[in-house]
Amino acid sequence: MSSIQQIEGGGEFVAYADPHGPSRNKAAAQAPQASAFEDWRRMLSAVEADVLLVTAPQYLHCEITLAGLEAGLDIYCEKPMAATLADCDAIVSAVSDSNSLFYVGLQLRTVPVFRHAKQLVDSGAVGTPRMLFCRELRAPFIPKVDNWIADESKSGGALVEKNVHHFDLFNWYCGGRASRVQAIGGKALTPEQGSNPGDLIDHAFVLIDYDNGARACLEMCFFCPPFAHELEIIGDNGRRLVTDLEQLKLWDPEHETRRHDVWHYSLAQAHGDRTGWLDFLDCRTSGSHAGASTGRAETGRDSVRVALAAQQSIKTGAAVSVDPHDEHENAT
Repeated sequence: MSSIQQIEGGGEFVAYADPHGPSRNKAAAQAPQASAFEDWRRMLSAVEADVLLVTAPQYLHCEITLAGLEAGLDIYCEKPMAATLADCDAIVSAVSDSNSLFYVGLQLRTVPVFRHAKQLVDSGAVGTPRMLFCRELRAPFIPKVDNWIADESKSGGALVEKNVHHFDLFNWYCGGRASRVQAIGGKALTPEQGSNPGDLIDHAFVLIDYDNGARACLEMCFFCPPFAHELEIIGDNGRRLVTDLEQLKLWDPEHETRRHDVWHYSLAQAHGDRTGWLDFLDCRTSGSHAGASTGRAETGRDSVRVALAAQQSIKTGAAVSVDPHDEHENAT
């Protein structure tokens, strides 16, 4: 809410709904002009608006999004799009039947350094991407109301809650769809020692095979507050594209010279709340909603699909095959 209000022309909040009193009080302090509701259904029936911003826990995303589309509202839905593939499928279907704009907040696509990397990939700078790596080290999840995030049936699990961002980048950069996922992971620390709440895993390695021959690897750690966020793409021409959010380097294949081009960014540019909302506003003014909105919904589903497969692999100890051409798998 505060990020949007800091954007000139970013829109005005007319109402908000939250069953949690302290959260409503916080919203009231940020948007005193807006009407407050405990129940989002009452808000939708009582308020005239243009956009519905879905920031509830993801196990509620489907129900709220479908109601917003039925009301004719444009939808900005926070990631992950939903906690299950069944809910994702329902959203994709509803979006495809609607004339409203739908946008899922996979905001890393709008962060300048990652967008620049995509432009370089699309220009052929690394040839065809063949290997992709992402490494994120971070602190555990912050506390949520009633600790809902610790309940995997509500959050979808740690990789759904957090790493749909990275799986989406892999999908975006390589241009393929995951066909096989294998992962190892677990819980190294207790919550009291600095791990994620409840039984949520706090570390993982995820390997992904794509239908176009690309391969990707994610390394994730939730008990390392000395932050790191790194991405690397290697193409079939031997060039490497590497970023740590502050630098983007494109390496030549000749190892003797170690020559590379470099572009510099600040960490302040790495937060996607502002850029994601601006991109949403650009989509609203572009005027073409139907096909683009369905594509964005399918993109949101694909990121959840990989995350759920990775978590299944961790639980079973086996690789998970997913049909890259099956749009409606019976997985949860």
